[in-house]
Amino acid sequence: MFRSFFASWKWAPLSYGGSFLLLALFYLQVDTAWRFAEWIGVLGDVVSGAAKYNQDEFLSKFVYEAAKIAGLFVLIQAFINLISSIFCWFWYEAITYHYLPNWNKTIQDVECPAQRFQDSIDTFVNKFLGMSKAVVRSIMVLCKFLPKLWVLSDHFNFFYFNHVPGMLVWIVILVSIFGVLISFLVGIHLKECRYDIASARGAFRSGLEFVQRNKKKDDSIPTLTKLMKKTRKCSLRLFHNKFWFDIWAGSYAQVWAVIPITFFGYNVFSGYVKYGLVTKTASALGEVVGAMSIPIWLWDEFTDFLSVVQRLKELEKVINDPEKWEETKKEIGWEDRRKK
Repeated sequence: MFRSFFASWKWAPLSYGGSFLLLALFYLQVDTAWRFAEWIGVLGDVVSGAAKYNQDEFLSKFVYEAAKIAGLFVLIQAFINLISSIFCWFWYEAITYHYLPNWNKTIQDVECPAQRFQDSIDTFVNKFLGMSKAVVRSIMVLCKFLPKLWVLSDHFNFFYFNHVPGMLVWIVILVSIFGVLISFLVGIHLKECRYDIASARGAFRSGLEFVQRNKKKDDSIPTLTKLMKKTRKCSLRLFHNKFWFDIWAGSYAQVWAVIPITFFGYNVFSGYVKYGLVTKTASALGEVVGAMSIPIWLWDEFTDFLSVVQRLKELEKVINDPEKWEETKKEIGWEDRRKK
């Protein structure tokens, strides 16, 4: 899955060149978000002392600057989506061409090869790249915004905690760790459920292909009905587990909707800080919370990715096992079966 694209001279310019280009675009995007956070802070200071500025100065200095930052962010995001789509396609092509020769040589049965060569490879590539982009961007965001949030935390108080160094950073870390642990406990069975449903759907697809060639057989519909019932059972089990995980993920999001309001509201009404500092800190906090919460937001997608990896490993085991080939060649009539 990885060697076919990243350990091949043929695909090296695309794999490593594309990776470098995406990293550069991510850095530019995070830097743009940093500029926007700085702009928010300045805007807050302007609003606090609005009497010092007239309308023309506000439009020329702040609205125009915001338009430039927003336009740059949109343009960078469009390029990231374009490069990602091209990157995914060539990786999909590399894996397919890597698997096809051995699959064509072996006479071992591969359950639903159409699903594995099309859906599984495509899902693997897109899921991996999507999660990698989210993780890389989160790391860059943390490197950029954590020091800022640490410094800004010194200006705030919260009940008995007065000017604690990095107070907001510690709050984010503790809540995020707790969230990841709960996500693991609630969503521990999602990977198994997704694998089961992929296997059941693959078996049903294979059944449809077999019936297409043997429509006259009397047992075709009962067989498909049996396979469909198995698919239904696996689907309902997945929906049940996903239901509880959705409740937890939604609750976690609501926690982070309440914590900032409570924290900043306490400081504003107590007179400790001004509005400009609150807006600047809230912007930095939002970026850090989003980056630290990535394991939770990606948990559902990660379990789907793991199930696809398991499906592809099964395919690799069948087409790359020479011992099975030798055992099969010893069977009577294997040449005729191969030609057929």
